[in-house]
This record gives sequence, C-alpha cells and structure tokens, in this order.
Amino acid sequence: MTIRVALLGGDEILRRGLDGMLRVLGGFEPVTTQGRDRNPVDIALFETFGVAADDTTLARAVADPYIRRVAVLTWNHHPGLAREVVRNGVVGYLGTSLSAQQLGRALHAIHAGETVVAPTVPAGSPAAADSASDLDRLTARERETLAHIATGRSNVDIAAEMQISLNSVKSYIRSAYAKTGVQSRSQAVLWAVSHGLGAEMLERTALLERASAVACADPGQDGRTQVVRTTVSP
Repeated sequence: MTIRVALLGGDEILRRGLDGMLRVLGGFEPVTTQGRDRNPVDIALFETFGVAADDTTLARAVADPYIRRVAVLTWNHHPGLAREVVRNGVVGYLGTSLSAQQLGRALHAIHAGETVVAPTVPAGSPAAADSASDLDRLTARERETLAHIATGRSNVDIAAEMQISLNSVKSYIRSAYAKTGVQSRSQAVLWAVSHGLGAEMLERTALLERASAVACADPGQDGRTQVVRTTVSP
C-alpha cells in the first residue's frame, strides 16, 4: 500500500528534500492537494515556520474530509512543546532533522492511527531532558508570556496581545521567573529563546488555536489526538 503525502507550505528546499526522501524510502507518494476529492491525501505535513498568525491553511487541512491525517513538520522543533501542537486534529509533530528512515517510521505510525512526536528528547542527553522538564513546569500562559517577552514586547503590549490585565501579566512574569530561575528581563529573553519560546511559537499557537476552533465546530474531528506516542527511535 502506498501512502500519499502532501506538504502544505514550506520552501522549495524543504519540498525537494521531502520528495527525495520519500522516493528513496519507497511506499510513499509525494502529492499535492489538487484532485484530493478523487484521490484523498493520507497525510498532510504543514510547516509552521514563517507562516502568518492569521493563515488558515492548517485549520482548513484539519477540517478537510479528503485529508485523512495532519501533522506539523518544522525545523524549529522542541519536544517540550509537543502537547501544545498535537491536539484537535493535529496528530504529529515532526522535526526536519529526522533521517529518512526515522521520517518513514513516523509517517507509517501516523498512517496507522498513532500520534507521533519525533525526534523525542535524545536518550542520555541531560541538557535536552532538562529543557523539556523546564517547559513542563510552566503553564501555557507563562510560556506565552515569556514568548512575548522574547519578542521585545512591553508588559502593556503583552496585556493587550493576551487580552488580560496588566496585573495578570506581572503575576505570570513573577511565577515564570521563579520557576525558571531568571532574575531579569534580559535573562528571561535568553531562557525563552533557548527553549523555543518566541515569535514562531506564538505564530504556531495562533494557527493551532484556529485549527482547534474548526475541530470543535466539527465533532467528526474529535478523538484524533488522544495520546502522545513517541514511537520513533534513532
């Protein structure tokens, strides 16, 4: 059985690289979304980097009855953020650093109905494990606040962006500082950037929230992303 894989977005280098890897692996067919009503797409891969926050491509893919499964493929991959990505119709969070064999195993698992995060935190990598656990200690709001700080926004700007009070912003900052051990805004920027929190994370969150809204409006999408499965080995 051949698995039909389409890339949504991404530049020419990524597209050509993905096509080449899939053809070398065999058992996969790189396709576009044209004519999917006659030949459905098995897996659509969406690159979130550089995509505007108001882009609707991911949301439309999740809701499309002729696209069976949707996964995010990105170079800016942080396993600690996986639970913010794989939800409401998105069933994979894949990094472009995967080898051809790893990508093949990930796609087969997604096609079989699993939810996949790959690569995961490498075994024996204390620094990577610490990075993931540090992110896990933060709430979604604290991560979002740090991401805004990393982009240079003031507290007033952050309050407006998050639609919360200035006092709430200050509360999130205090709690985030306490959990991460930083003591100044410049340290917070460095910590956030090194843990994958920044403009790209905010854009991806906006895209996923839009996809979530579509999924909630369509009960047929429920149940796609129940459990994060880490099935891809090095």
